Amino acid sequence: MLILGLLLPVLLGLTISWLIVADIPISERLALGSALGFGFLTLAMFFLNVLGINFSLFNTTIFVTGMIGLSLVFLRRRNWLGSLSSKRLNPFPRMKVIVSSLSLFEKILIGLVIFFVLSNLAIAVHWPVWWSDSLTCYDLRAKLLYEAQSFRGAISILRDRVLRENYGFYVFERPPMTSLAHTWLYLCGWANPKIFYSLLFLSLAVIFYHSLRDYVRRYHALLFSLILVTTPYIYVHATNSYTNFTFAFYFSVGGFYLYRWVSKEKRGFLVLAGVFMALAAWTRKESTIFFLGYLVILSFFSISHRRFFAPLVFTLFYFSIAPLWDVYGRVVLHFGRVGSPGAISGIPSILATAGRLFDPLRWKDVLIFFWNDILAWVRIVFYMLIFTTLLYIDRVRKHLFLFLMVILDIVLFLLGTYLTTPVRGFAGSLGSARRLFLMFLPMFWYFMALITAEPRFSNSNTEPSLSSVRVDSGPATGESQNKSGGNK
Repeated sequence: MLILGLLLPVLLGLTISWLIVADIPISERLALGSALGFGFLTLAMFFLNVLGINFSLFNTTIFVTGMIGLSLVFLRRRNWLGSLSSKRLNPFPRMKVIVSSLSLFEKILIGLVIFFVLSNLAIAVHWPVWWSDSLTCYDLRAKLLYEAQSFRGAISILRDRVLRENYGFYVFERPPMTSLAHTWLYLCGWANPKIFYSLLFLSLAVIFYHSLRDYVRRYHALLFSLILVTTPYIYVHATNSYTNFTFAFYFSVGGFYLYRWVSKEKRGFLVLAGVFMALAAWTRKESTIFFLGYLVILSFFSISHRRFFAPLVFTLFYFSIAPLWDVYGRVVLHFGRVGSPGAISGIPSILATAGRLFDPLRWKDVLIFFWNDILAWVRIVFYMLIFTTLLYIDRVRKHLFLFLMVILDIVLFLLGTYLTTPVRGFAGSLGSARRLFLMFLPMFWYFMALITAEPRFSNSNTEPSLSSVRVDSGPATGESQNKSGGNK
């Protein structure tokens, strides 16, 4: 059963990734399998609950197996699996060529990345769930769901055991993605569900590397992948069971694929961007404002490049998942009614603050709070972002879309701080704001990696690429690929 807990989500994610995009490296495919698999498995558990069926181990396994089977039938009918021979599925011959082409420096970089990923896994699995918010909310909710195997049943158990009437809302008002991932692993016999976060950590390193290899040399992509996994704030959060790292993972990977679609115009990447942004919303509620900002930038780009349906596709996939928990909470769990525990008392204060949006003294306080407190643990990353942007300002135009995404992230974060801190005060918002800022760090490193890279020349054949290990060559959904990976 322990193997099933990891194998079934990965198989689900692999089939979904094949439905979305066909021609990607096998290592990136496996990383997508883990990330998409757990996301869609938790959605499957949620839909079983909506249908009135307990998401027991048996019910979830049957349901997910059926989803995998239907996906494979569809892939076979479209002949997207027809080009997969045993030779193409076997990466080892090609890997021998790649390993032999690695320089000593690149081998050291790969060894260090593997070391830090494995050490992260060892720390996460060795130490049980112990951070306070997880014990009192995320993992507590998972154990209640494990016991009841339904949301209503879990809330009833909590209300029977806790005297505080509104505590059920506190535990269940947040989107359930990480708690359902815990629940699934508990159902499969895992004593410690934190292996889930280490798998995302590994997936982040792999997807980050391949997102860079479209544009930079191999050693440069490996170097910044090592920098990413050794960033202390990212590394530490990947060993605990808060929602912040999971949210940062899905949000940043969605940003990577959105930029890759903009530069390569490979349709599957646009779909992946929408799906990953939606899974970020399935993890935490804060993603919508940043999604809307990205949508504005994407719309301007799409109009200028005559890709008029791109914003619609991006929006469709995002809103197919993002509002599910909010709607379920309001309609079924009644968390949104006026006077109920779910009524948001802070909204009037936020609206009042919005009416004073141009208060210079208030903005001064926000900027001081941002610089002195929120950046306290990631100040070096922010300094490097400013320094490299100024040093390589002539290259920013080449990656203008990504630069606008980075600037928009910071601006919207400051705006959100301006609007929400009156509700809880600066001191009360500090911990949450710091943890939320984690979502931007992978994107910062991605932007810095691109603008500091040496230019790549298309006629250079001296460097076999790790990303050249392919599992298939068929087209992605509704697209035909040219040799450069784009469809103009």
